[in-house]
Amino acid sequence: MRKLLTVAAILIGLQVVAQDYKGHYGIGLALGEPSGFSVKKFTDGTQAFQYTVGYNLISGQEGLSLGVDYLLHNYDIITAEKGSIPLYYGLGIHLKSYNDDGSQLYARVPLGVAYEISDFPADLFFEFAPGIAVVPTPALVANLAIGGRFYFDIKRAVKKIEDVL
Repeated sequence: MRKLLTVAAILIGLQVVAQDYKGHYGIGLALGEPSGFSVKKFTDGTQAFQYTVGYNLISGQEGLSLGVDYLLHNYDIITAEKGSIPLYYGLGIHLKSYNDDGSQLYARVPLGVAYEISDFPADLFFEFAPGIAVVPTPALVANLAIGGRFYFDIKRAVKKIEDVL
């Protein structure tokens, strides 16, 4: 019974009001180059940090990829009857660790569009991010991803878990 209550508290704690999820963490998956986990944290209504942990699947470039991007969102260009569709852009720094050839550090410019679902704390996104490697040698790079995230109220979830335990 205690396990059931703990699971119920976690699920209740993870729920958020869709219109108020901008202060919460969006956690989800991205498929593309690289494929992996995407975490987004809004700092206000239009600015966010996006963190990625992924794996490169391109032959000869397989390896772990880590990165962080600073994003600005524009909600005025595309409108929707339900939900919202921001265009976003920003700057980021990423590190690729190739299995055979060492590592590559590069700066990138993410350009994307997201659909923020109304009445549900989630988004779907498409992103293209051209960039330039700075270490070990200059080179052009490009990332492309499609994915989605669910927004969690981490503080509320921790409080609910503490209340149950």
